[in-house]
Amino acid sequence: MTSQPYFPELRLMLPLTVIRRERLLPDDVDGVVEVRANSSVSLRDVVARGTNPAPYVLIDAMKFFRLRDPDQLPPLMQVEIGDTVELNQVIAQKGRRRLLSPIDGRLAYAGAGRIIVQSVPTIIELEAGVNGVVIEVKKGRGVVLETYGALFQGVWGNGKRAIGTLRSEPEGGMAQVTFDAIDIGFRGALLVTRSPLTHETLANASDQQLSGLIAPSMEPDMIDAALAAPYAILLTEGFGSMRMNSTNFRFLDELDGLQATIDAVLPAPLEVRRPELIVKVQLPSVGYRPPHPNIDRPLAVGMTVRLSRGDMAGFVGEVIDLPTAPVLLDNGLRVRCAQVQLNTGEKRVVPLENIEVSG
Repeated sequence: MTSQPYFPELRLMLPLTVIRRERLLPDDVDGVVEVRANSSVSLRDVVARGTNPAPYVLIDAMKFFRLRDPDQLPPLMQVEIGDTVELNQVIAQKGRRRLLSPIDGRLAYAGAGRIIVQSVPTIIELEAGVNGVVIEVKKGRGVVLETYGALFQGVWGNGKRAIGTLRSEPEGGMAQVTFDAIDIGFRGALLVTRSPLTHETLANASDQQLSGLIAPSMEPDMIDAALAAPYAILLTEGFGSMRMNSTNFRFLDELDGLQATIDAVLPAPLEVRRPELIVKVQLPSVGYRPPHPNIDRPLAVGMTVRLSRGDMAGFVGEVIDLPTAPVLLDNGLRVRCAQVQLNTGEKRVVPLENIEVSG
């Protein structure tokens, strides 16, 4: 064993566990919680509603019309305070010079040489996203839900959430998901593909009206396209051209045909959540309560691990030794390492920082 316990980065992959998740409105949204503590909710139940703050746009009309006196503005107005305006609608005019609304909204103010247009507020409806029980209500913000099921956490998401039936891609891959195939179960599905994403894949998924994609990887130059996609995207391996490792694909393939939720959290410096897939599964017996995830296990010989960095990123193997002394690497650094036997049979000495555990 190493001289001190090492707690590796953990990405949960559990066939059946207790899951607790917060469903909260954004910090700047004041809302109303629609459910009570101890009540049951289903996937698409709305647990909280709120109004997204409508930003204001300030227009310097004096400068635009080259006015010398603010009192010259009121006669130029073409709409009144409180009127609804559309993008590019004329809101003030002087001769041939016309001031157009920069947004859809309403005229909130006109005076002192300035015009203020407020955008249209949007209503946010926060769905439960899981079948579960409300164990805590956070007034004006949302709820804490508890459920059970299979849990799979990835490495990157595009910031969207989707609900649908989990489906593994056909033998021929995404290219075989045709309009005819939609009629037998792919429309609105969460599709698992073993191949890296391409621009063609993204376009095909949009054409076939998928709700989500679970894929191993994509090239970094596709990030903007993935963020703009109308469906949720969850990557299991990372960036590059890696295929999905057999352990991940086998785990997901065994859940084929079940209802699931992708919460494709977009990684950020202060974001503690991980992009994940929650799948509703049947309990083995009435009254059975699944275990909570064990997130406090130190690295030990015999653990199955995934290499998260380096030239073997994405490979899976078993820890066969944990040297007590730091190991000198080819790059000249002396760091704590583990010896890992990969699924391919190859043995590698891997820095502990490059190891993840699926617990």
